Amino acid sequence: MYALKNKSLLSMAIAMAVSTSVYANDKTIEEITVVAKPTSYANNVIEPAMLEQQSSVASILSVIDNLPGISINEGDAFGGDDWSTTITMRGFSIDGNQQQLGMTVDGIPNGGSNYGGGAKANRYLDSENLATVEVGQGTSDIKSASLEALGGTFNFVSKDPSLEKGTTFAYTSGSHDASRYYIKHETGTVFDNTQAYVSYSQTDTSRWIGSGSNGGKDNQHAELKFVSNFNDLTLTGRLSYDDVSETNYNSVSIEQFEQTPNWDQLTWNWTGVPHFDQMFAEGWGTLRENTLGYLKFEYAISPTSLLTISPYYHKNSGRGDWIPPYLTTPVDENGEPTTQGGTNAGSYGFADSEGNPLAPNSGCTASLSWPWESGPDLNPACYDDTATPVMSYRHTHYKKDRLGVTANYQATFGDHDIEAGFWYEQSEREESRDWHKVIDARIFHHFENTPYWTQYKNTFDTDTFKWYIQDSINLGDLTLNIGAKQYLVELQKYDHFANESSDKVDSDSDVLFSGGALYQLNNDTELFASYSENFAAIKDGVLERDSSTLTEIEPETAKNIDFGVRYQADRLTLSATAYSVKFDNRITFIAPGSDSGGIDYTIGTNGSYINVGGIDSKGLELSASYMLTPSWSVYSSYTNSSSEYSSDDPNAYDSQGVLLQDKDGNTAAPSFKKGDSLIDTSEDLLVVSTDYFSDGFRVGLSAKYTGERLGAWQDEGTRARNKVDGYTVLDFNAGYSTDVDAGPFKAIDLSFVVYNITDKSYLAGGTGNGTTYFIGAPRTAAVTFTADF
Repeated sequence: MYALKNKSLLSMAIAMAVSTSVYANDKTIEEITVVAKPTSYANNVIEPAMLEQQSSVASILSVIDNLPGISINEGDAFGGDDWSTTITMRGFSIDGNQQQLGMTVDGIPNGGSNYGGGAKANRYLDSENLATVEVGQGTSDIKSASLEALGGTFNFVSKDPSLEKGTTFAYTSGSHDASRYYIKHETGTVFDNTQAYVSYSQTDTSRWIGSGSNGGKDNQHAELKFVSNFNDLTLTGRLSYDDVSETNYNSVSIEQFEQTPNWDQLTWNWTGVPHFDQMFAEGWGTLRENTLGYLKFEYAISPTSLLTISPYYHKNSGRGDWIPPYLTTPVDENGEPTTQGGTNAGSYGFADSEGNPLAPNSGCTASLSWPWESGPDLNPACYDDTATPVMSYRHTHYKKDRLGVTANYQATFGDHDIEAGFWYEQSEREESRDWHKVIDARIFHHFENTPYWTQYKNTFDTDTFKWYIQDSINLGDLTLNIGAKQYLVELQKYDHFANESSDKVDSDSDVLFSGGALYQLNNDTELFASYSENFAAIKDGVLERDSSTLTEIEPETAKNIDFGVRYQADRLTLSATAYSVKFDNRITFIAPGSDSGGIDYTIGTNGSYINVGGIDSKGLELSASYMLTPSWSVYSSYTNSSSEYSSDDPNAYDSQGVLLQDKDGNTAAPSFKKGDSLIDTSEDLLVVSTDYFSDGFRVGLSAKYTGERLGAWQDEGTRARNKVDGYTVLDFNAGYSTDVDAGPFKAIDLSFVVYNITDKSYLAGGTGNGTTYFIGAPRTAAVTFTADF
């Protein structure tokens, strides 16, 4: 293991050595493990023990949860539901409504992390094929290819193929019907210059909430990677395929959690009453297919210059499901019935034997309460016995095709290390929504294949071009760097029903500057400081909303400042960073008014996006790793952060700052006001873990404390806010690995992981509105047997 503390020229030399696959001996490639890059901005790389702390059945997102400043929350311990996944770092979030953190795989952009047409890194990479994760908190790497990197970046790095031929088989069994099969074949060296592998996995889990017919995750995943060396040229290729069907978890209020802490309000028994069955778990689904492939050409032009070019292609498709408790009556602009486009003129919950809509019996006012208040229209008691309940199965279809290329040139000229490059991508995303009639809502949710209404169908084209240049100047123990980058982004929407295209919308950034200093105080200690201007382009989803005033929407920006120190001795590694972030032009979705209560299934393309000021954040991030003995290590990280809104809640105030009123004259309850602490962000995160390795045996214990979080206001007068209690989750892992010489076996490994061993009950990630949260996973265990042949 090497600690890279010296000139960036050394970093380039190592990069070139790795790119040309320098042989340490006849069987293995020399491995370079970067503990902390010698950069002027805060960054972290996961430690090997963090991989051992996770089961192979878990999502690869979970391995970064113990790094400073980061909080990863998923619907269950295995990451079985993208809908309920939330990631926060320095007051920035990835959740169902916000995408403010960049994500790449081997430096290739992931295509966005949003639910509607995006894909996080877990869709591209199995845990066994993960080498490391590079995290840039706040100030991202200048060459990072992302349109969402306001608050930093995550780069998930895949393993390179082995020089040795072999096959690995692994089987995992765990709580909540979890099972996973994984197989990988390494070709070893073929054609004298090429190594490759191919892998496949099948993962199945059930929702931990409920029993019986309750849904879960069904995931097939395959990967292929090769590396070929041709003197000064290294060619790397990678292809991944992922096909998953997930049943969602639902978010709940604090009151619902306190009443039933192990229930997310979704059901697992079909009642035949649509008002109740709209909460049937298997009707809340996420289906996705993702294929991502790239080629990477690394050409060592000279001993001090390297050119890297990476073309890539990504194909995404799938849908999201819901089961509204009624049928709609769509009409066109003339009020005539239609099956495509138009608007919903009304809905009905019961029909006669001929399928004609029925109204509730005259004088019946009986309403239904759970899961929310609903009038007589959906109450079976308000209809004759001959009435038939009706229901819809709503599909939102997502498709995305991305074709792009990244290019990077690095060269050293005297005391100057120059880095320059570009990223170009063409993206086409299609989204449509159709409504299918449930064949017989009294029996189950089986639906007709042909939709009775296609609500909308739009295609969004996005052209992205980014250029960047950076100069690092080596002045002995002091390295200075200055850089500039710019994003040129163009969006356009095509409405298939109106047969017209919108005007092209430019979402260009200004020229964004960055700069920093890295000072080598002595052989063990370095000081750093940095400033960076970050940017997030206007998302194409803004064009979905008919009421969005695009001429008044500005792209989101963030200014990040870091000051820090890194220390590394033989046994002790320390890092401390103080940061300040100013986030401006935050874009928020304003939903249209609804009198229906509960979920507005017919929202369609209504509503709008607006800029609502921003967020000011500051904080301190600490991490330490200490080797007590050659076999026993201790790791800890602590984060203290303070994030405040710099504007009022746009859902509750008009342009003059006056509280809005609803149709009954009641004053709105704001989620937040200017100066309030950020919703659903803990000020304190503390991690302590210890790991022991000896003679093939390993054991580890990890604890993470997440402090109290604030939610939305409960009362305008008292300014009382929802509060989510802090919690501590304790995880345990153990395993044994040994080389064997018995028949076809080369090595075997047995690993055991228990999450939340105290079975702590808590609320995990929120939905961003400060009123509902996802329930944290209970105690969950998994055991994995791995054999190498």
